[in-house]
Amino acid sequence: MVPETPQKTRHLLATMGAVFVVSLGVFGLRAVGSAKNAPVPDEVTWANEIGPIIARTCLDCHGEDPLAPFTLLTFEDAAERVDRIVRVTSARRMPPWLPLGEHGTFAGERLLTDREVELFRAWAEGGARAGSEAPEALVADVDDAWQPGEPDLVVTLPTYQLAAEGYDVYRNLVVEIPVEEARWVEYVELRPGNRTAVHHARMMVDVSSSSRELDREDSAPGFDGMELTSNATNPDGHFIGWTPGKTRLPPLDGMAWRLEPGTDLVVQLHLRTSGEPQEVTAQVEFHFADEPPRRRPAILVVSSLQIDIPAGASDYSVSNSFTLPVDVDVLSVYPHAHYLGKDLRATALLPNGREVPLIHIPDWDFNWQDDYRFAEPISLPAGTTILKEFTFDNSAGNPHNPVDPPKRVVYGSNSDDEMADLILQVLPRNEDDRNALVQAQAWQHEAEDMAYMAELEYGRGVVAADTGELDAATRHFQESLQYRADHVGSLVGLAEIFVRRSDAQSALIIARQGVLMSNRQDARALAALAMAQALAGSMGEARATAIEAMVRARATGDEVLLQAVESRVGTLAR
Repeated sequence: MVPETPQKTRHLLATMGAVFVVSLGVFGLRAVGSAKNAPVPDEVTWANEIGPIIARTCLDCHGEDPLAPFTLLTFEDAAERVDRIVRVTSARRMPPWLPLGEHGTFAGERLLTDREVELFRAWAEGGARAGSEAPEALVADVDDAWQPGEPDLVVTLPTYQLAAEGYDVYRNLVVEIPVEEARWVEYVELRPGNRTAVHHARMMVDVSSSSRELDREDSAPGFDGMELTSNATNPDGHFIGWTPGKTRLPPLDGMAWRLEPGTDLVVQLHLRTSGEPQEVTAQVEFHFADEPPRRRPAILVVSSLQIDIPAGASDYSVSNSFTLPVDVDVLSVYPHAHYLGKDLRATALLPNGREVPLIHIPDWDFNWQDDYRFAEPISLPAGTTILKEFTFDNSAGNPHNPVDPPKRVVYGSNSDDEMADLILQVLPRNEDDRNALVQAQAWQHEAEDMAYMAELEYGRGVVAADTGELDAATRHFQESLQYRADHVGSLVGLAEIFVRRSDAQSALIIARQGVLMSNRQDARALAALAMAQALAGSMGEARATAIEAMVRARATGDEVLLQAVESRVGTLAR
């Protein structure tokens, strides 16, 4: 179903960021520089070479309490899967990493060097030997990883009992954050509690009582829904989530966010059932800063609501853009789509004509998406256009397609709907610039929301008109025009209804408006005008307009449109 209130969804995205989700994927080869071209030794063993690589790159998913179907903690674990390990590392499927691009673009990249890939191959070819001093079990190597230290506050969420059966359970758990005075939050660690049940999680805050009230209305802890109806938002300028394999990164310098007493913590869990009941108890660890922030980032959302992917379409494109009114530094980028996502790209088009790639994911996987922080912020001047270009595959050939046979898919927040969002965390130069950016984005989102609602009502009007429910169709077309007075399709639909009702005067007024709004380029608007002119008795004008409509229709090369225009005014044009 298409959501009824895109404004709410847009507001949540603009203030919260977005959902974080992850799983296994198949990715194209990424060329990563070898470890300073050190030669591969003649004898490669698990103890000396392979174990350390696994300890550094694999144990988040293949360690204790594994998210993956098996562990790689021991020599035996790895040796019995050596052929599989070589296959997936050589293909760069493991460790999973979606973005294509130059090594070092993003902080916390999960990538093997060319030498490490070669070490796995040489280990297999050499008989997958253990080595003379092989440890009994590996321990994750965190020497190079940033460590936050002991948290200042740990908040435990109510335990949720996940049923054995179900699909796409979104549960929002609520608890008050126990602080007695305003604090500045520098870093947050979200722990899902049950890594096999939790597909992804995001953290929000609610300074009102709205989330608590929804919690009270439900007998179980929390309340359901991905599309929130409460006032919960992500902390201002930040989005915080958990995804399997997500690299822990240090907090951004001088960008702590304010936490007020009485604020409720809201953690949304995307849960997957397993056939057995599961218990989930999430925790959130807070690390406080001693000083208020020196800099205040903002969330920029470039999203698309008008998504309508026909069944079988393998290369459906969605694109739109936003032009920066002020200078910003781009701190991170997060592209978001669902199962039908295919190729996701974002580019910054500078005023001088130069193009700066922001991210390109050529082989999207809904289950391994993440947010990506740039190793070095990308500075973009005012006037830069952020261009988002996504393609979707709704064919039977898409192995991720959740429906067989494929069906029409439209915009929506459920996993079997689709979304096309690009979320950027940016840092304006000062507070005035930040306010200007937020306002400009709000204006564009308002216009896009109105266009979406106009199109939604228009579609309902078309269905009603096709089934002969002319009163209902009239209401929907009029409602569409309340959102967008220039919606040509709704003007055409109304004009055609007035023709069917033999109201020549009203048909002429509305049809002329449609032709005007389309600058005489829309064949159906011209056809509606020709029909109205004929009804009014102006046969000479009607024939000329009908001929013009047929010419426009033929010029498009759209056979469906041509047939529709022919059925309406073909006789008049002859």
